[in-house]
Amino acid sequence: MSKLNVRNIHSPNLDDHIYHLPNEGPGYDDLKQLYAWSFDDAWKAQNEWKAKNTRGRGPLFRWLGAQELKELYNTHKAGNSAAILEAIFLCSMNSLPIPRWCEMAYITAYRKVRQDKAKSWDDVFGRPHPKGMHLETKRQEREKGFKVYDMIEKIKQDDPTTPIDGFLFETIGRKLGIGGKTLTETYYYKELTFRKRYKCDGCGKRYAHWHDINKDGFCNYCEDKKKALDKNKTIKQSP
Repeated sequence: MSKLNVRNIHSPNLDDHIYHLPNEGPGYDDLKQLYAWSFDDAWKAQNEWKAKNTRGRGPLFRWLGAQELKELYNTHKAGNSAAILEAIFLCSMNSLPIPRWCEMAYITAYRKVRQDKAKSWDDVFGRPHPKGMHLETKRQEREKGFKVYDMIEKIKQDDPTTPIDGFLFETIGRKLGIGGKTLTETYYYKELTFRKRYKCDGCGKRYAHWHDINKDGFCNYCEDKKKALDKNKTIKQSP
Protein backbone atom coordinates (compact mmCIF):
# COMPACT_ATOMS: atom_id res chain seq x y z
CA MET A 1 0.00 0.00 0.00
CA SER A 2 1.26 3.43 -0.90
CA LYS A 3 1.41 5.76 2.07
CA LEU A 4 1.68 9.48 1.79
CA ASN A 5 4.06 11.33 4.02
CA VAL A 6 3.90 15.06 4.66
CA ARG A 7 7.68 15.22 4.24
CA ASN A 8 7.16 14.42 0.56
CA ILE A 9 4.97 17.45 -0.07
CA HIS A 10 6.63 20.34 1.68
CA SER A 11 10.08 21.72 2.19
CA PRO A 12 11.83 20.48 5.36
CA ASN A 13 13.31 23.96 5.75
CA LEU A 14 9.94 25.51 6.60
CA ASP A 15 8.63 25.48 10.16
CA ASP A 16 5.96 22.86 10.86
CA HIS A 17 3.66 25.40 12.53
CA ILE A 18 2.99 26.96 9.10
CA TYR A 19 1.23 23.76 8.07
CA HIS A 20 -1.16 23.79 11.03
CA LEU A 21 -2.87 26.86 9.51
CA PRO A 22 -4.75 27.26 6.22
CA ASN A 23 -3.43 29.53 3.50
CA GLU A 24 -3.92 33.25 4.07
CA GLY A 25 -7.57 34.11 3.64
CA PRO A 26 -10.92 33.08 5.20
CA GLY A 27 -10.40 30.95 8.28
CA TYR A 28 -6.72 31.79 8.78
CA ASP A 29 -7.18 34.20 11.71
CA ASP A 30 -9.95 32.02 13.16
CA LEU A 31 -7.79 28.89 13.43
CA LYS A 32 -4.77 30.90 14.53
CA GLN A 33 -6.80 32.27 17.45
CA LEU A 34 -7.98 28.78 18.44
CA TYR A 35 -4.37 27.58 18.54
CA ALA A 36 -3.42 30.56 20.71
CA TRP A 37 -6.14 29.88 23.31
CA SER A 38 -5.62 27.97 26.53
CA PHE A 39 -8.29 25.61 27.84
CA ASP A 40 -9.51 28.36 30.19
CA ASP A 41 -9.88 30.74 27.23
CA ALA A 42 -11.93 28.17 25.33
CA TRP A 43 -14.08 27.39 28.37
CA LYS A 44 -14.84 31.08 28.94
CA ALA A 45 -15.70 31.56 25.26
CA GLN A 46 -17.97 28.50 25.38
CA ASN A 47 -19.94 29.87 28.34
CA GLU A 48 -20.38 33.22 26.59
CA TRP A 49 -21.45 31.44 23.41
CA LYS A 50 -23.97 29.22 25.24
CA ALA A 51 -25.71 32.30 26.64
CA LYS A 52 -26.65 33.31 23.09
CA ASN A 53 -26.83 30.00 21.19
CA THR A 54 -28.73 26.74 21.54
CA ARG A 55 -27.44 24.91 18.45
CA GLY A 56 -23.96 24.05 17.25
CA ARG A 57 -20.80 22.84 18.96
CA GLY A 58 -19.36 26.12 20.18
CA PRO A 59 -15.82 27.49 20.78
CA LEU A 60 -14.72 24.82 23.28
CA PHE A 61 -15.35 21.94 20.88
CA ARG A 62 -13.77 23.86 18.02
CA TRP A 63 -10.72 24.45 20.22
CA LEU A 64 -10.55 20.74 21.08
CA GLY A 65 -10.86 19.94 17.38
CA ALA A 66 -7.95 22.27 16.62
CA GLN A 67 -5.78 20.47 19.17
CA GLU A 68 -6.68 17.12 17.61
CA LEU A 69 -5.68 18.46 14.20
CA LYS A 70 -2.16 18.93 15.54
CA GLU A 71 -2.10 15.31 16.70
CA LEU A 72 -3.34 14.16 13.30
CA TYR A 73 -0.58 16.18 11.62
CA ASN A 74 1.99 14.18 13.60
CA THR A 75 0.16 10.93 12.80
CA HIS A 76 0.24 11.72 9.09
CA LYS A 77 3.83 12.88 9.28
CA ALA A 78 4.71 9.46 10.74
CA GLY A 79 3.27 7.83 7.60
CA ASN A 80 -0.38 7.09 8.46
CA SER A 81 -2.36 8.28 5.44
CA ALA A 82 -5.71 7.62 7.18
CA ALA A 83 -5.10 10.86 9.09
CA ILE A 84 -6.05 12.87 5.96
CA LEU A 85 -9.72 11.86 5.90
CA GLU A 86 -9.89 11.89 9.69
CA ALA A 87 -8.74 15.51 9.67
CA ILE A 88 -11.31 16.45 7.00
CA PHE A 89 -14.02 14.79 9.10
CA LEU A 90 -12.83 16.70 12.17
CA CYS A 91 -12.91 20.02 10.31
CA SER A 92 -16.41 19.28 9.00
CA MET A 93 -17.70 18.34 12.46
CA ASN A 94 -16.33 21.47 14.12
CA SER A 95 -16.63 24.05 11.30
CA LEU A 96 -12.85 24.41 11.14
CA PRO A 97 -10.86 25.56 8.09
CA ILE A 98 -8.72 22.81 6.59
CA PRO A 99 -5.07 23.29 7.60
CA ARG A 100 -2.46 23.53 4.89
CA TRP A 101 -0.86 20.13 5.58
CA CYS A 102 -4.22 18.39 5.13
CA GLU A 103 -5.12 20.39 2.04
CA MET A 104 -1.82 19.59 0.37
CA ALA A 105 -1.93 15.93 1.39
CA TYR A 106 -5.49 15.51 0.10
CA ILE A 107 -4.69 17.13 -3.25
CA THR A 108 -1.62 14.92 -3.66
CA ALA A 109 -3.60 11.78 -2.79
CA TYR A 110 -6.50 12.72 -5.07
CA ARG A 111 -4.20 13.40 -8.01
CA LYS A 112 -2.48 10.03 -7.57
CA VAL A 113 -5.79 8.29 -8.23
CA ARG A 114 -7.02 10.66 -10.96
CA GLN A 115 -3.68 10.50 -12.78
CA ASP A 116 -3.65 6.66 -12.63
CA LYS A 117 -0.68 6.50 -10.28
CA ALA A 118 -2.71 4.59 -7.65
CA LYS A 119 -5.36 1.89 -8.22
CA SER A 120 -7.87 2.93 -5.58
CA TRP A 121 -8.66 5.38 -2.80
CA ASP A 122 -7.47 2.74 -0.31
CA ASP A 123 -3.98 3.06 -1.76
CA VAL A 124 -3.77 6.75 -0.89
CA PHE A 125 -6.05 7.07 2.18
CA GLY A 126 -5.53 3.65 3.74
CA ARG A 127 -8.01 0.77 4.11
CA PRO A 128 -11.07 1.74 6.18
CA HIS A 129 -11.17 -1.76 7.68
CA PRO A 130 -8.51 -4.48 8.06
CA LYS A 131 -8.53 -7.22 5.45
CA GLY A 132 -10.80 -10.11 6.40
CA MET A 133 -12.93 -8.14 8.86
CA HIS A 134 -16.57 -9.19 9.02
CA LEU A 135 -18.43 -5.90 9.24
CA GLU A 136 -21.71 -7.38 10.51
CA THR A 137 -19.91 -9.13 13.39
CA LYS A 138 -17.97 -5.96 14.18
CA ARG A 139 -21.15 -3.88 14.15
CA GLN A 140 -22.92 -6.30 16.50
CA GLU A 141 -19.98 -6.24 18.91
CA ARG A 142 -20.02 -2.43 18.87
CA GLU A 143 -23.75 -2.35 19.60
CA LYS A 144 -23.36 -4.82 22.46
CA GLY A 145 -20.58 -2.68 23.89
CA PHE A 146 -22.87 0.37 23.76
CA LYS A 147 -25.67 -1.48 25.56
CA VAL A 148 -23.45 -2.91 28.30
CA TYR A 149 -21.72 0.39 28.97
CA ASP A 150 -24.91 2.45 28.96
CA MET A 151 -26.71 0.02 31.29
CA ILE A 152 -23.85 0.06 33.80
CA GLU A 153 -23.65 3.86 33.66
CA LYS A 154 -27.37 4.09 34.39
CA ILE A 155 -27.05 1.68 37.32
CA LYS A 156 -24.14 3.73 38.69
CA GLN A 157 -26.15 6.95 38.36
CA ASP A 158 -29.09 5.43 40.24
CA ASP A 159 -26.82 3.94 42.91
CA PRO A 160 -23.17 5.13 42.89
CA THR A 161 -22.25 2.50 45.52
CA THR A 162 -22.97 -0.38 43.13
CA PRO A 163 -19.69 -2.29 42.64
CA ILE A 164 -18.58 -3.05 39.10
CA ASP A 165 -17.78 -6.72 39.63
CA GLY A 166 -18.42 -10.20 38.33
CA PHE A 167 -21.94 -10.32 39.72
CA LEU A 168 -22.91 -7.14 37.89
CA PHE A 169 -21.41 -8.35 34.62
CA GLU A 170 -23.16 -11.71 35.00
CA THR A 171 -26.51 -10.03 35.65
CA ILE A 172 -26.25 -7.61 32.73
CA GLY A 173 -24.92 -10.27 30.38
CA ARG A 174 -27.92 -12.50 30.98
CA LYS A 175 -30.35 -9.59 30.80
CA LEU A 176 -29.00 -8.52 27.39
CA GLY A 177 -28.64 -12.08 26.15
CA ILE A 178 -24.88 -11.71 25.71
CA GLY A 179 -23.81 -14.59 27.94
CA GLY A 180 -21.58 -14.88 30.99
CA LYS A 181 -19.60 -12.30 32.90
CA THR A 182 -16.30 -12.67 31.01
CA LEU A 183 -17.67 -11.58 27.63
CA THR A 184 -19.80 -8.83 29.18
CA GLU A 185 -16.77 -7.54 31.10
CA THR A 186 -14.74 -7.49 27.88
CA TYR A 187 -17.42 -5.44 26.11
CA TYR A 188 -17.63 -2.99 29.02
CA TYR A 189 -13.93 -2.24 29.37
CA LYS A 190 -13.43 -2.02 25.63
CA GLU A 191 -16.19 0.58 25.43
CA LEU A 192 -14.88 2.35 28.55
CA THR A 193 -11.43 2.65 26.99
CA PHE A 194 -12.98 4.01 23.80
CA ARG A 195 -15.21 6.61 25.49
CA LYS A 196 -12.83 7.51 28.30
CA ARG A 197 -9.39 7.03 26.85
CA TYR A 198 -7.49 9.23 29.31
CA LYS A 199 -6.48 7.48 32.54
CA CYS A 200 -5.29 9.14 35.75
CA ASP A 201 -1.98 7.70 37.00
CA GLY A 202 -3.11 8.33 40.57
CA CYS A 203 -6.59 6.92 41.13
CA GLY A 204 -6.84 5.03 37.83
CA LYS A 205 -10.14 6.70 36.91
CA ARG A 206 -10.76 7.25 33.21
CA TYR A 207 -11.84 10.52 31.57
CA ALA A 208 -13.34 11.37 28.19
CA HIS A 209 -11.13 14.41 27.47
CA TRP A 210 -7.38 14.87 27.56
CA HIS A 211 -7.69 18.18 29.41
CA ASP A 212 -9.10 16.31 32.45
CA ILE A 213 -5.57 14.98 33.02
CA ASN A 214 -2.72 17.39 33.73
CA LYS A 215 0.77 17.20 32.22
CA ASP A 216 1.94 15.02 35.12
CA GLY A 217 -0.76 12.44 34.42
CA PHE A 218 -3.12 13.24 37.32
CA CYS A 219 -6.78 14.26 37.44
CA ASN A 220 -7.85 17.39 39.36
CA TYR A 221 -8.86 15.37 42.42
CA CYS A 222 -5.50 13.61 42.69
CA GLU A 223 -3.64 16.85 41.98
CA ASP A 224 -5.50 18.65 44.81
CA LYS A 225 -4.89 15.70 47.11
CA LYS A 226 -1.17 15.74 46.28
CA LYS A 227 -0.96 19.49 46.95
CA ALA A 228 -2.67 19.05 50.32
CA LEU A 229 -0.26 16.26 51.32
CA ASP A 230 2.75 18.33 50.24
CA LYS A 231 1.43 21.30 52.22
CA ASN A 232 0.96 19.20 55.36
CA LYS A 233 4.42 17.73 54.92
CA THR A 234 5.93 21.22 54.66
CA ILE A 235 4.10 22.36 57.80
CA LYS A 236 5.34 19.35 59.79
CA GLN A 237 8.92 19.93 58.68
CA SER A 238 8.82 23.61 59.66
CA PRO A 239 10.71 24.39 62.91
